Amino acid sequence: MKVLAFVAVLLAACGSSHDTPAVDAPPDIADGTGCTPTTARTQMPDTFVGPTGLQDRLSALIDSAQTSLDVQMYLFTVRALADKIVAAKSRGVAIRVILDPDEAGNANVTPGFTSAGINWKNASTIYQYSHAKYLIIDRKTAVIMSMNFNVDAMQNERNYGMVDKDPEDVADLQLVFDQDWGLANGQTPAAPDLSCTRLIISPTNSQQRIYSLIQGSQHTLDIESLYITDASLRSAVVAAANRGVTVRVILEDPSDQASNTDATTTFKAAGIPVKYATTQFYLHAKLIVADGVAFVGSENLSPTALQHNREVGALVFEPPAVQPIQAQFDSDWAATTPAP
Repeated sequence: MKVLAFVAVLLAACGSSHDTPAVDAPPDIADGTGCTPTTARTQMPDTFVGPTGLQDRLSALIDSAQTSLDVQMYLFTVRALADKIVAAKSRGVAIRVILDPDEAGNANVTPGFTSAGINWKNASTIYQYSHAKYLIIDRKTAVIMSMNFNVDAMQNERNYGMVDKDPEDVADLQLVFDQDWGLANGQTPAAPDLSCTRLIISPTNSQQRIYSLIQGSQHTLDIESLYITDASLRSAVVAAANRGVTVRVILEDPSDQASNTDATTTFKAAGIPVKYATTQFYLHAKLIVADGVAFVGSENLSPTALQHNREVGALVFEPPAVQPIQAQFDSDWAATTPAP
């Protein structure tokens, strides 16, 4: 019922004023094609949390590739994961890797990719940042994450990810990768048709869909995010509290993210409890859980991420898959420090 209620809110938001982001997705169509972010999937996704066991999980996913592996990653410094990709090429897997051109840390792995004959490219500068973090394995499995392939993500960052084998989701993400691969090669491919998709993609639909997730909350709203600088999202969180939603917010400590001081002031004025991740972990997540529906992806809650970057995310709405995400949030809430 929560999922159906959220879909109804998404569709109703199509008639909202121009002061708030509008929803672009049409209703689901008769053949079951997923046009809204909570259309039922054909397969249960698997979710995971970092950093515990993260590198082993990612290594196993890369090792599972048999025919093809497409990788889009903002920051890639972990050579052990790069070695897994090289090993995949050695067993005949077709590899393509897109990296952000402005992230200097990628130089830790690109020389090895070049010497091994890995087909890698810097992303097009059409995006302010190529900030997405995902894999497509054998054109059958999508791995959508908030974590980079950097050392901190493997050791001390809080992040969330999902393994999605729904054929529509994988096909849509493949269209996104193929467009970006063409752009990285200096081509001008047509933008993929994402008018009927579950995925949450920047700059295509992220702002509308993330806003609608928050706006549609009726009972509970949990946010665990590096920062929240987008004004419309801050206002939506406050509006949720004002209509009686139980809101909890965990942010990275302002000593690392100065904008969180302003966010804290705004939220506390609305009676919203805020906590900071201090010594427990570095908070790199971009997590929202509204009435048991979780957003997982690369999008920070900022205008740049939502409107100008390449970002990839999706909603997890299947209760068994949401459970470990909610459990980790609850554990983090208990462990983190109340904002002064």
